[in-house]
Amino acid sequence: MNTTSRRTILTSMAAAAAGLPLLNDLAGNGSTAAAATSATEFPSNTALYSSGTYQEGVHWMRRFRRGTPAELLDNASGTSEPVRSTAVIAPHGGGIEAGTSELCLAIAGYTLTGAGTAPAAVPGVPQRDYWMFEGLASSSDLHVTSTHCDDPAALAVCGGNLFAVSLHGFAPETGPAKQILIGGRDQRLMRNLASAFAAHGITTGNSDPRLDVQVVVAGVNSPLNGDDPANIVNRTSSGAGAQLEISTELRKAMFGTFGSAVDRRATAGKGSADEAHFWNGFVDAVREAVDRHELGRDAV
Repeated sequence: MNTTSRRTILTSMAAAAAGLPLLNDLAGNGSTAAAATSATEFPSNTALYSSGTYQEGVHWMRRFRRGTPAELLDNASGTSEPVRSTAVIAPHGGGIEAGTSELCLAIAGYTLTGAGTAPAAVPGVPQRDYWMFEGLASSSDLHVTSTHCDDPAALAVCGGNLFAVSLHGFAPETGPAKQILIGGRDQRLMRNLASAFAAHGITTGNSDPRLDVQVVVAGVNSPLNGDDPANIVNRTSSGAGAQLEISTELRKAMFGTFGSAVDRRATAGKGSADEAHFWNGFVDAVREAVDRHELGRDAV
């Protein structure tokens, strides 16, 4: 297990929120690596919420959905019903690690909306519980390390589900610009994710090198392996989840315009063929991996 802070390589804006003008929507492109250390990093969500320095609705907000537990029933002899119990979370959404909020809603089966508008269910795909902490101002100070997350809604959403997938942004120090690092404690879910990414072309060896994405399953010594039991994604009823670290360049490649949340919502996968490939491939792959995992199956 490695509990090294993600701040050394997280993707976020370094400007202090208190010095920024008030913003009308989730802002920032989350593309600048934060400083390695910061005296103002909060040790928990509780500390951030109680600080008085950063105000809800001004500097940050959270959005979540926790569904009413449904009856589970499977009497069919030749097929299995999936156990729909996977949360999707973005602990550093909005302007902190840009693009993760939009991916969170899409994977959970909802339309992309901004503050004050309830997301609608997307027809034809399962809806899943979600939780997002979102920076309304672009500040690395709003980043609370996943192992320190104690937001009551996050605990309720993750604790009320068997499984969870968390979405993060990072700036790779080495390797290609487009990367996905798969971590967590749920090894079967991690294998299902790696297999699904390859099946949807989110991999290397494409006929067009511009579409190549390096997908790596994090080793035990990786600072972003996400295997700490205290990591919010692992605080499920099964005690495990999967963490997806998505490089800045890959997240940018999913949107026609990456600079603001309004632009991201309007252009997610809707511009060039490349943008559609990265956005649809990522979203569809995670949905497929979760579906397979909920059926109790493993990647072949």
